[in-house]
Amino acid sequence: MQIKSGQSIDSLAMRQLASNAKVSKSEREELDEVLRSKEIATIEQAPDLMSFPFRAKRYQVINLSSPHEPPQYQYGELTNPHDIEAFLTHQDRLSKEQSDILRTYVPSKELLAVMDKMDDETLTAFVDVLSASFGLDSLFGHNKEKSQQLISLMSDMSEEQIKDTVDTLAHLSDKEINDKPDSPILAFGYRGPAEIQLHSFAQTADHRSHLQQSIHFSKLTHQNVDLLAENRYSEGDLMSINQHLQESSFEQSRGIIDMAINVKNNDRVSFLNMLDEVDKDSENNIFEYVGKQVDVSQYTSAYESSYGGYVLFSEKMASESQRTELYSNLIDSYDNQGVGLMEDVVGHLKDTPPQIQSNIWEALNETIENNPALFDKSDSIENWMKLRLGSFQRDFENKQVDQIYDIAEELDVPRDVGQLEWVKLSTLY
Repeated sequence: MQIKSGQSIDSLAMRQLASNAKVSKSEREELDEVLRSKEIATIEQAPDLMSFPFRAKRYQVINLSSPHEPPQYQYGELTNPHDIEAFLTHQDRLSKEQSDILRTYVPSKELLAVMDKMDDETLTAFVDVLSASFGLDSLFGHNKEKSQQLISLMSDMSEEQIKDTVDTLAHLSDKEINDKPDSPILAFGYRGPAEIQLHSFAQTADHRSHLQQSIHFSKLTHQNVDLLAENRYSEGDLMSINQHLQESSFEQSRGIIDMAINVKNNDRVSFLNMLDEVDKDSENNIFEYVGKQVDVSQYTSAYESSYGGYVLFSEKMASESQRTELYSNLIDSYDNQGVGLMEDVVGHLKDTPPQIQSNIWEALNETIENNPALFDKSDSIENWMKLRLGSFQRDFENKQVDQIYDIAEELDVPRDVGQLEWVKLSTLY
């Protein structure tokens, strides 16, 4: 039963007036009868009735110590009954399965603000992304923190930006589930057909760190949340980055996101321009090449032993500062030479270790700056690589081989691993 608030207040005022006024008993009884009939009429009439969110009553908190206090409500972090009703209404927009998924996330002002700006299609896609890439039933607890961070970031976005963000996350979620390449070297050890004599780690690396990095950098959706949290780009720039992510492969997206996060502030404009120019269909795609910097499997080298079989050696992944240095060298090359030369260089470097990339680009940029005439011909890059690339590779191999010998000698039972020759890791699979 609902009553107009204004008429209820008027009735109360008239009763007070009747009780205070000097009227006869018969007049007072007559006035009471009039008021009773007025209230009955008001109840029977239904225009402009106040609506109370009755479903919120299910979340009323009963305070037994103060039963006469106004009722309080609690649904997750929501305490306003109208907010609770609004949240439940958004659940009504979803299928039962999706509604059940949404219930696993804490109802909050921020989540309500996000859903208020979503049409049905966007809300459905958003819940699908939460389930697929931020599921709270995951074995890894970081999903909860990441989902809360995402919701908080989206609560301040415009409707257009929210839709664009959800579309991008949906694409990245699909890529990380269906297109993520299998990592050939797992943190739990090699699982392939080749005979492995020894798998050793540098002092700065271990199985645990490789496993953590493999999980972290395979979650494109989580990396995208990190990009949003950096707050380095305008809304327009983010939408431009999102457009490229929606059109890119898993490997390309991994490179785009990491470079967007770690490129120097004064290189951001050049990064965005390069993003617009890079050919996504090129076999020497620059961002796919960049993505190898955060592919932990690339930091394991394979050496063929003169005794037969292979030796594996794993190093730690490049740090953020080391990757920033590489990206700065790439931007220098882009600003001075353009995408065409860069793709030519990438074609020669695709199968080389990530640890030596920054030094190669730095040396190449320096050579071009000091001797620009040497690079006027179409085969200039090929000739430079023939002259210089081998020295970078040999220095890298010699340092690793020395560490492998030291580790083999320090084992409880020292091992003679024979003469070692570097081979492409892919040959072991």
